[in-house]
Order: sequence, then C-alpha cells, then structure tokens
Amino acid sequence: NAQEAREQILGILAGVKKVVISKNPIFSEIELAPFLEAQSVEIIRTDLGERLSASEIDVHPWIATINTPISDQEAIQRIKEEIREQASHTDYGLTGADAIIAQNGTIALLESEGNVRFTSNLPYNHIAVVGIEKIVTTLDDALTVCRASSVYGLGKDLLNYISFISGPSRTADIEFKMVLGMHGPKEVYVILVDNGRLDASARGDLDALMCLHCGGCLVDSQSYLKEGLEKGYRYSGKWKRVLASFMPKGEGAENESEEACAGLCPVGIQG
Repeated sequence: NAQEAREQILGILAGVKKVVISKNPIFSEIELAPFLEAQSVEIIRTDLGERLSASEIDVHPWIATINTPISDQEAIQRIKEEIREQASHTDYGLTGADAIIAQNGTIALLESEGNVRFTSNLPYNHIAVVGIEKIVTTLDDALTVCRASSVYGLGKDLLNYISFISGPSRTADIEFKMVLGMHGPKEVYVILVDNGRLDASARGDLDALMCLHCGGCLVDSQSYLKEGLEKGYRYSGKWKRVLASFMPKGEGAENESEEACAGLCPVGIQG
C-alpha cells in the first residue's frame, strides 16, 4: 500500500537527504513528497513544467504549464541546465514507469523532455515506483502502451523519448571486464504498488488496471474544462472514476457530479 511504499523508499535512501524526482501520478497517489519532506529529505523536481508552472496542483497528466504562459526562452534554458546539474550531483533518482515487461523485467519510460531519462541514469541509484497495472507481457505490449499514451495524451505518433532499463548499466569495453554503473546507475530498485488495485480487480472493476493515465478523456470532460485548470485533473473525466475505484473513499472523487464522457479513451473506459 501507499504507506509501505513510502517506508520502502525511505529505507533505500538510508539517511540520504536529497533526491531528484520526475513527474508521475504514482508519487501524488502515495503522497511521497510531504512524507519525505517531513523526514527532512530535499526533493528536486526535474520536470520543467513543474518548475515553471504557477500552479501547485496537477492540472494535466503531461502538460504542467497548460495554464501558465511562458515566453522567456533564456530563463527556460537556464532552468534546464540547473536541473541537469542538480541531478548529476544527487545519489538517488526516483521515477515512475509507463510499462514493465514481464518477460525480462525491463522498465519502459516515455517522455517528451528527456528529464526522466537523466533522473534515472545520472544519479548512482535509480528507484522506480510503479503501480502493478503497468506490468505487461511483451515488448510489443509496452510499445503499444507508449504509442497509445502519445497519441491520446499529446496527439503525437510517439513522444520524443522512450527509455528501456533492464538493470544497472554495464559495459565490458575495457579489457573485456564487466563493469557496473559505467553509463548509468549502479543499482536499480523497483517498488511495485498495489494500494487497492488487486481489491478493485477482485470486484471486477478493471478500469483502475486498464487506464493509461494519458489524459485523453479530459478533452471532452466538462468538469475539467470548467474546473480542472484550477482544481487539477485528478477528479475530472474518466480518471475520476478510475481513482475512486481503488483509492480510500475515492479521495473525494465521489463528491464530483457525474457527467457523460463520450470518448477519447485508448482502452475503452466508459464515462
């Protein structure tokens, strides 16, 4: 559950007081940031949109700056360089994952900025926190997930970057001696989060396990268009129902009025 996931992460950090973290809904779900901050752990966010956004809430799964006008390109470049510099001097990087391939345990990371990649490979240790619904059977399945998220989330055939991580980086280029951590982390940890998902599955509520969290349903969600940019997307559209199906008491989602959400879901979740 969420508490166990937080405690696992804290145990891995073993007293480290600074981490870099990429944007992922799993961290909001398990309420990781306030927990680590209460333990005096500094959190460095690597998502450019989160750094630039004037909002403290998640307004869109992919576009944190959807309601924040940005024009200073020089400032953006400075922030990018600052983020990368901070990540290169941090021992632990935390990411989510868009898929985990059951055949070999490979983690798939999909993104448009490149920050998730360097969050996972610049620090000496990579911690991936992943909901169990992200486990797929094959590489083809993982690519299907990435393509669907790209098309329905941002209207692109495929986002700019896909990374596949099968464990600590290794090379035998020098005298054919295997060296770990040469071009990336020396250790990779994967924390699988249930947090009510199996209970939802047992009840036959499979929406929680099917949702790709792409944000496609928000396009035709009236509650999101009216309130989402101020309140956040988490309780709008089909994601409102998905969240309510496995989070304790729906985390307030049950208080939202029902709406007809007609389409734009790659896995066919009905509104």
